[in-house]
Amino acid sequence: MTLPQRKVRFYEAVTRLRDERDQLLAAEEFISIAEASGLIGRIDNMVMLRCVQVLRRLMVRNKDVGVFCNVAASTLGNSTTFAQCLDFLEANRALAPSLVLEFKQSTLRNLGPAETENLAALAQRGFRFSIDHVTDLRIEPRELADRGVRFIKVPATLLLDPKQASASDIHPSDLSDLLGRFGIDLIAERIEGERAVVDLLDYDVRFGQGFLFAPPRPLRPEGASATAGAAPNQAKDIQAPHGSATQSSGATSSAPPPQRITGNAALARRI
Repeated sequence: MTLPQRKVRFYEAVTRLRDERDQLLAAEEFISIAEASGLIGRIDNMVMLRCVQVLRRLMVRNKDVGVFCNVAASTLGNSTTFAQCLDFLEANRALAPSLVLEFKQSTLRNLGPAETENLAALAQRGFRFSIDHVTDLRIEPRELADRGVRFIKVPATLLLDPKQASASDIHPSDLSDLLGRFGIDLIAERIEGERAVVDLLDYDVRFGQGFLFAPPRPLRPEGASATAGAAPNQAKDIQAPHGSATQSSGATSSAPPPQRITGNAALARRI
């Protein structure tokens, strides 16, 4: 949301699975199993597909909207999986200005040669990046901007923590201005109270995300195209049923038929 106007500017895809009792599983409950089973690449590919579907439908009504799509470190570093993602993103290159690929802070800090090359390949095709799961404010904006980072999400509690003023090279109140000089927007996330919004405005934070504005909402059962009926001001994050994560509405192509999965990966069979 833009601050202080609270106008929806972006959506973020969040992935959820359903178990055999039809109960939702949050990412932290299945990611480790998916990683051990080698399923993260498949999940990322499916989420990208749904994000593109959603974005196409959203842009019919609002050309200024964007969607954040999370990408795992293992996907960026796996040559086979990344090649599939790159082919798909290449085919949807026209959406690059509005489809923001999001990586953890730890991922960007620990890039190997393969990951660096693959990130550059995405940037060359016009895709922009976001950083989340920020744990500290030791940030080098010039380096990040050179890599294609255009957004950084920092928990509101971290920004407003008085200890950060002494633990960081820059005072949190100056972070938004510093990042802005390098073309990076600061987004305060996990905002849960009005007091935090007031304090963040003093820090010149222009974007906010959190349950205060809207919790994640599932896509309607009939699929991504059904979400076209969801008005932009109804949700900040939208989670797709059966785990295909998306922000909101949209469908222009159908997903390939799911492959049979065995072993530990059975947990993810209903993605």
